[in-house]
Amino acid sequence: MPSQHSGIDLVAYDQEGRVILLVEAKSRHGTSEHWAARLRRNMLSHGLLPWSKYFLIATPERMYLWKQEHPNLSEAPPGFTIDASKVLQPYFQKLHQEPSKIGPEAFELLVLTWLTDIAGSGEEKPRQDPSSAWLSELTGSLRQARIEMNPM
Repeated sequence: MPSQHSGIDLVAYDQEGRVILLVEAKSRHGTSEHWAARLRRNMLSHGLLPWSKYFLIATPERMYLWKQEHPNLSEAPPGFTIDASKVLQPYFQKLHQEPSKIGPEAFELLVLTWLTDIAGSGEEKPRQDPSSAWLSELTGSLRQARIEMNPM
């Protein structure tokens, strides 16, 4: 099922073809929860962020996740923020990339690879980072998901 979500880097669909996760991958450094909340609010207010159960902003340093019960234009902080460098380090190594030097396209590919691994395995390999427990519900939702990159 082709996506109609302009401006979204990655979309995950469940087995019935429903959108369960929208992802914005930014190779930007020095981000904060406030920056992420503003980016999400701006995307919502400009119609670039359709509703989905989850929305993730991934950067080389941090990941910001919202579990979205209802469409909300407020500048709500993310429900979860984690140190992405620990979770993504094996992927930076596989792609022979430095987190501080990775470009936008390469970072999107890295996040796609990480999400595809989660969808294929059904779990987030907790031994990599104990703080990734926040992914457990999302991981269950992504089991057998289909992930599309730049889905327009």
